[in-house]
Amino acid sequence: MLALKIKYYTLRILQMLTINRCFKNTIAKYHSDLNLAKYRAQGAEIGENTLLIECKLSGSSKGDKFHIGSNCTITGVTLLAHDASPTLFLPELVNYKPSYLPGSRSSYRNPITIGNNVFIGWGSIILPGVNVGSNVVIGAGSIVTKDIPDNSVAAGNPAKVLKDIESYKTNYYEIYKKYPERF
Repeated sequence: MLALKIKYYTLRILQMLTINRCFKNTIAKYHSDLNLAKYRAQGAEIGENTLLIECKLSGSSKGDKFHIGSNCTITGVTLLAHDASPTLFLPELVNYKPSYLPGSRSSYRNPITIGNNVFIGWGSIILPGVNVGSNVVIGAGSIVTKDIPDNSVAAGNPAKVLKDIESYKTNYYEIYKKYPERF
């Protein structure tokens, strides 16, 4: 993991210092591939043309699972596929002591699934077992505790469906026509 981080930041610096557009694009591609490799090493299956930026994926000695579709943009999001809180109240889940040793506690775990064409805004948290459908936008700072259906926009704490994706697209198209300089 340390080797990936070193390569990642070296490529990032090279990309900033490079003037040649072709070389800059090549570096950007390697940078993106390394970034995705980091998340795959943490148990994520990631589809084509998906972008993860500064996300945190929960990890445990038993391995958390994340299924992320194609054409997604996920920024500054925490994907939390396990819950260790039951170990405080169910002694049957304490395997041995001391608690800091790997595998000393059995956590509840449930994979997170994210469909295709999904945008999840900065600071959101997706909890264990949640399924996010396809063609979905989740607003920044949302806490997603339950499944989000296809073709919807959701936000809040806890996240709730606010509108359908067609209304969302129509709204932004109108803004684009009126204020193209904002895009």
